[in-house]
Amino acid sequence: MDRLTELRTAIAENTVPGGSAYGRAAAEVIALTLANSDASGPELERLLRETSQWLVETKPSMTSMRTVTAMAEAALDRTASREQVIAAMQQFVVDSEASIAKVAQHADTYIKSGAKVLFHSFSGSLVQILSRAAERSNDLTFMFTESRPYRESLRIVAALAETPVSFVAYSDASVALAAADADLVLVGADALFRDGSFANKIGSLPLALSCRHVGTPYYVVTELSKLYPGDPDDVGMEQRPPAELVEEWELWRTGRIDARNQFFERVPADLVTAYLTDDGVLTPDELAHRSTARQ
Repeated sequence: MDRLTELRTAIAENTVPGGSAYGRAAAEVIALTLANSDASGPELERLLRETSQWLVETKPSMTSMRTVTAMAEAALDRTASREQVIAAMQQFVVDSEASIAKVAQHADTYIKSGAKVLFHSFSGSLVQILSRAAERSNDLTFMFTESRPYRESLRIVAALAETPVSFVAYSDASVALAAADADLVLVGADALFRDGSFANKIGSLPLALSCRHVGTPYYVVTELSKLYPGDPDDVGMEQRPPAELVEEWELWRTGRIDARNQFFERVPADLVTAYLTDDGVLTPDELAHRSTARQ
C-alpha cells in the first residue's frame, strides 16, 4: 500500500492517532495528491477542491482538517503554484510538530510531584505533556477512563507503559468518582470554537460536568491550529457506524433496537478551567478573543 492510500485509509477508518495528527495527515494527503498529479490551472483547482471536500466531509468534527484545507486553497489562490501548495503543507506538518512540543512544556507548571492526573481518550498533545511529566517525576498517578467503543485511553497507557508512573483505570460510567479522586483533569481537543467552547471525544462533557460538581480543575491541552473562527454550528459532530457499539447484540442485528454512536461532543466554555496551548495558557474568553482576531 503506497503512502497516500495508507493515509486516506487511516483517515476513513478513524485510526489516525489524535486531532493534531489528523491535521498533519490531511496536509500530507494534499501534498501527495498534488505531487502525484500533473494537473494545472482549473484542473489543479478542481483536484485540490475535491481533495479538501473529501477530508472535511470524512472527518467533519476535526477542525484541523478545515484549517489545513483553507491554508492549501489560500496558497493556490495566492501563487497558482502546485509546488507552493505542497511547500505550505509540508511547513504545516513541521509547525504542528513544534507546537505539540510547546504544549508539552505546560507539564512543568500544572503537573506537580505526587499529582493524580485524570485523562480521557487519546490525544497526541496529551501523550507529550504526560510523557514530559513522567520524565520529571516518578511519583505520579495517571488515571484514565476507558473511552469506548475503541478504548482510546489505553493507547496513551501503552505509550507510557515504560515510565515509572502508576495507572488507575475507571469505567466511562464512573467519571464522577474518577474526577473526585483526581487533582486535575486533562483532555485533548478536536475542535476549538469562537465562543470559547471546544469539541472532543464523547464522554468529555460528562467528565467536565463531574469536575464542576466536585471542584476539580478541567484543562484542555491543544494546538491553536484547531481554532475555527466561523459559526460553531458549521461543525457537525461525527456519527460513527452503530456496529462499533453493538455488533455483538442479537437484538440489534435483527433490527429490534437502534443505536446511536456519536463520536464527538461540544463542551461549553464555562466548564473549562483553561486551555493549555502552544501559545500559552488561555482562558475561554481569551480563546474567544483569539478567534475574533482571526476572522
